[in-house]
Amino acid sequence: VFAAVSKYWHRIIASVVLKLWLTIIALVLVVLAILALYLQQFFDSYVVSVRRRDLTSQTILVSELLQREHDPSVAYDIGTHVLSALHSHYYLIPSPEVSHTIRQFIATLKPDEKSQWDRGLPIVHQGIPSFVSHPDPVTTLFALMPIKTSAGHAGNYYLVITESGDVAGTPSRTISSLIMFAVILGTLLTTGLAFVVSKNLSRPLLEMNAAAEEMAKGRFNMRVRVVTRDEVGRLGYTFNHVAGELERTVRDLTQEKEEIASILGAMTDAVVAADKFGRLTLFNSAARRYFVSDPADANPSRLSALSPDLLQMQRDTLVNAKSTVREFQWGIRQLVATMTPLYDADQPAEVRGTLAVIRDVTEERRLDRLRKDFVANVSHELRTPLALFQGYAEALLDDIGDAQERREFTQIIHDESLRMRRLVNELLDLAQLESGHFSMREEDVDVVQLVKRVARKFLNSFTERGLTLDVFELSPQALVLGDVDRLEQVLTNLVDNALRHTKEGGVKITVGSEGEHAVIRVKDSGEGILPEDIPFVFERFYKGDKARTRSRGGTGLGLSIARSLIAAHQGDISVKSRVGEGTEFAISLPACTAHYQ
Repeated sequence: VFAAVSKYWHRIIASVVLKLWLTIIALVLVVLAILALYLQQFFDSYVVSVRRRDLTSQTILVSELLQREHDPSVAYDIGTHVLSALHSHYYLIPSPEVSHTIRQFIATLKPDEKSQWDRGLPIVHQGIPSFVSHPDPVTTLFALMPIKTSAGHAGNYYLVITESGDVAGTPSRTISSLIMFAVILGTLLTTGLAFVVSKNLSRPLLEMNAAAEEMAKGRFNMRVRVVTRDEVGRLGYTFNHVAGELERTVRDLTQEKEEIASILGAMTDAVVAADKFGRLTLFNSAARRYFVSDPADANPSRLSALSPDLLQMQRDTLVNAKSTVREFQWGIRQLVATMTPLYDADQPAEVRGTLAVIRDVTEERRLDRLRKDFVANVSHELRTPLALFQGYAEALLDDIGDAQERREFTQIIHDESLRMRRLVNELLDLAQLESGHFSMREEDVDVVQLVKRVARKFLNSFTERGLTLDVFELSPQALVLGDVDRLEQVLTNLVDNALRHTKEGGVKITVGSEGEHAVIRVKDSGEGILPEDIPFVFERFYKGDKARTRSRGGTGLGLSIARSLIAAHQGDISVKSRVGEGTEFAISLPACTAHYQ
């Protein structure tokens, strides 16, 4: 409570209303004090002047009354009754009784007063006359005048009239009270008026202050009321205009920031910005996927926490003050980073940091290697039949051998041409599958009957080699939606591969429905596939024999085409193998009910 009261009190003290109010009150009080002092002095001087003039007139009047009488003492008795109502006391002092004090008083008169005394006029002074034996202690003003009788009496008289402070001071005290009352009333009225004026003047300022505080909190839609057209009103108009412009600017900046954040978040390339000390200032989601493997450190603060290669790139970029492009390995990824220096807007020559755009080129490099391998494989596959064509054609042209040998030469050329045709057709099929222009004629296909038909087609080949071919039906029917010719091509390729890689034993084909899928398994008892070769069996031109011998007649494209065809049927194909025990290929296709759902 004390802290709240203290805070409120300091807020009141610092208020512009209080400062303006106190300033007006202080200014008015100073003016009223000076005016009251001046009026008091003026009225005091005026009252004294009136009293002196009145006392002079009364002294002259009494002196004329006394000078008409032969005996001034008689007139003195009469004047006592007349003047007692006007003045406190008056004294008639005979000349023989003039004391030394009066003579000293007359000697101290000023020149103009001395001249006035010589002409027989009264002298008026403030204070208590010292030459009166028993003066009134409250006397404030007295008049002294010489008197001579008209009868030419031998002695002179001095008339002394004193005025009491009780009677003479009443107007002065009344005027002082009036002035004090006026000062107090003026102060009260000024206080109220100053408070109203300061409140009205400060209200727009307080509203602008409150609006500015809200704007500091992020609310830029605040406006102030403008009711006047003076300086404060123009300030209010200006404030509202600035607030509107600031609101539009902040809205545009916020929208631009959100757009940039969305762009950076949607980018597949990593964007990393850091100051010249290596502290990260920008880090998009792609960069987080590339460099942050620990979820506990999802927001690294320094460039050194990401990659030593990026830190070294920043050092080189800051030293050279130009863009740096570098390719480096980060885990299993191949990354290409382009780092550019960032300059300060106020100091264009000063580098304030760096911006790095990092692109994952792992897939590009892989595709480039595949392209090179494809060219090399096609060249390898075509070189041998072309060489045979050339050799046997030259032999035929030279009439080498008898009719039987020339027939064998012709048969070899024919077989190689069929092999080349098969290779070209498979290449065309593979290109169409990968480009998405491969068309299929979809219909309901019973894979059980399809497997039986393919098995009958290979039965003689297996019998000739002394191998067995068995078909196991897990269900009497398994319908899928697909192209029967393409599915037969896949099964033919798998069974043919099994036949070519099996020397003894046989091949087992299992077909049937498993849940919402139709599953076909082709298992042989051949030599199997090495574990390190299993991930690559579905790649183009892959062959288990690294020397790429042609003893088994394959092109290395069959399994790659089979995987693409099964993927086009929304299915899946997998392989399991053990060296010396055999290989099993499994095909899983969605059943017709799964398609229709």
